[in-house]
Amino acid sequence: MGTSLPRLSARLYLLFLIAAALLPVWLFAAYGLTRYALNERERFHGDALQVARQVALAVESELGSLLIVLTGLAKSVSLGAGDVAALRGDAARLVQGTDRIIILSDRDGRQLFNTGVPQGGLLPPATKLSEAEMIKFDAGLPLISNVYRSPVAAEFRVAVELPVRGPAGQKWLLAITVPTAHIRDVLMPAFPVGWTIGVGDQSGTYVARSQMHEEMTGKPGLPEYVQMIVGRSGTFTSRNFAGTTLLAGYYRSDFSDWFYTANIPLSTVQAPVWRSVQAISAIGLVAMIISGALAYFVGAGLTKAARELAASAAALGQGKPVPRVKTAISEFAVIGEALIGAERDLGEREKELEAVLETVPAAVWFTYDPKALQVIRNRFAAELMGLPTETSRSFGRPDQVIDTIAFQDGHPITRENRPLSRAMRGEKTDNEEFSYILPDSGIERTLLTSARPIRSAQGNIIGAVQVSLDISDRKRAEHHRKLLVKELNHRVKNTLAVVQALANQTLRNTTSLHDASQSLSSRLFSLAKAHDILTQENWSGADLGAVINATVASQIEADRVIQSGDPVWLAPSLAVALAMGFHELTTNALKYGALSTEEGIVSISWTNQKQGEDRHLRVIWRESGGPSVSLPHKKGFGTRMIKRILDSAAGEVTLTFEPSGIVCIFDAKVNFSAPPV
Repeated sequence: MGTSLPRLSARLYLLFLIAAALLPVWLFAAYGLTRYALNERERFHGDALQVARQVALAVESELGSLLIVLTGLAKSVSLGAGDVAALRGDAARLVQGTDRIIILSDRDGRQLFNTGVPQGGLLPPATKLSEAEMIKFDAGLPLISNVYRSPVAAEFRVAVELPVRGPAGQKWLLAITVPTAHIRDVLMPAFPVGWTIGVGDQSGTYVARSQMHEEMTGKPGLPEYVQMIVGRSGTFTSRNFAGTTLLAGYYRSDFSDWFYTANIPLSTVQAPVWRSVQAISAIGLVAMIISGALAYFVGAGLTKAARELAASAAALGQGKPVPRVKTAISEFAVIGEALIGAERDLGEREKELEAVLETVPAAVWFTYDPKALQVIRNRFAAELMGLPTETSRSFGRPDQVIDTIAFQDGHPITRENRPLSRAMRGEKTDNEEFSYILPDSGIERTLLTSARPIRSAQGNIIGAVQVSLDISDRKRAEHHRKLLVKELNHRVKNTLAVVQALANQTLRNTTSLHDASQSLSSRLFSLAKAHDILTQENWSGADLGAVINATVASQIEADRVIQSGDPVWLAPSLAVALAMGFHELTTNALKYGALSTEEGIVSISWTNQKQGEDRHLRVIWRESGGPSVSLPHKKGFGTRMIKRILDSAAGEVTLTFEPSGIVCIFDAKVNFSAPPV
């Protein structure tokens, strides 16, 4: 893929054109500024060396004058005669009224006299010479000491020392010491304003400083500063104790081996350069302002037309009406008309797509959100999620997803693993089933879903689309069909078992085929009536009164059956058992009991009472007005059938043969007390 060129406005291109014309002037100015900066830097480096040498000359001259004083004292008669007391008197007169101190010590550093200590006073302890100082001492060369704190004067001092010999050849060291402030006073007139002067001894310790002398004398210099002083002279840049970057020139003396530094802030060195930079920058800024003004006025027409084209293109991309471009530039006018034509064509295609998406019986979601939390949905998708469908709402406006609970194969699915989120990661989903529970209504939807990522021309994922079909009714129908088949299978088996039992008992207890056929037919007819009642209620159960009417009242006159009791809803199995029991009781009453006479009646009463969490049903069949009844010698087939049928309903049956007629009491637990709503 080729690299696209940067897109700049016409005004900027004009500004670049003018800037290109000014570029040679700027380059020449930059060259001159660079040369000026280099010359200024060389000048300051030379000034730093010169100031350091001037300071060294002033201080070294003072050290030389101190050495002259010692040389004169060394030639005194008192020293030649070995008269230390007289020599001390001569030395005291030399330094009287000054801050100088003269000391005479032997080779081991023990002081013989010290003008800073009163005559007869306790002299300071011996001070050993270093190895390098001992070599100079033995060679008879003068010595310049490092900075030290005087135990007598309680201040930092330096000493000029001269080896001398006593009358008997003793090796003595005659020294004159001055405070470091004396060195500071000597160097002060030797440097120009703006510079900071520092003097360091052989160990790198400050001897004197033009600024902050009292704070710095006797203290070691910064290691990174001192280590830059290499050789006899030179310049370098370094930071001081305050963190200021300095330009430093240094000079190391052959006589004292001290170094002298002249320091000036680097900002002071660079100030003339920066002033020149600011001046040239100001000139360049003025030139750029003039260039910008020219570019603005020259490119006003181009920029205005380009801005209108950009607004038209932005409106086209956002689905808004495209304004007409008003310009005298023909090329821009042609582009503007093309954008208006593109708007018209895109509007037609959008209407077609919107009509398809709003018509197709499938839920469609689009998203351009990396987290798939903002979606565009069609009307069918809104209906599936229980959202209002706004006909006036413009298609394509994103909305927040609703907080549904999703399952796949019975397992909960997180938001990140749903089809639209997976598609945003580049995954594909093909005809996978997902169940969703809506948050407000609790309705469960089962969707057959496919999802794909939407890619740009470069292959990058910019969005995702999900298409889902609502298969909730199909899934419910499949589940209901399975339940029906299972229930039908169970009921057919139960019915066949009942028919088989009826047939076996009937054939076993009849003497003729005709009687068996009549008995079996009537019993099967009663069973069929019970099934008719249950079928009308979709086998959800049956009302006890309806069962009595179908099996008892249908065989005799209505006024010969008295019913009493509140409505009771029976389970299917109990309804069938009671229907068969009532049939046997009715048949027995017609043949032998109360219904065999014209005056006999049957009373059927029942109660339905709650006992704990269950309900207890008691049904009482009572005959009266018939022939006198006595306890039979043996149980007949009807009696055995009644007991068998009602016992099978998980109840308890009691048959009493009272003189007024048979009394049958059935007790059982029931699950339903009223028909389902």
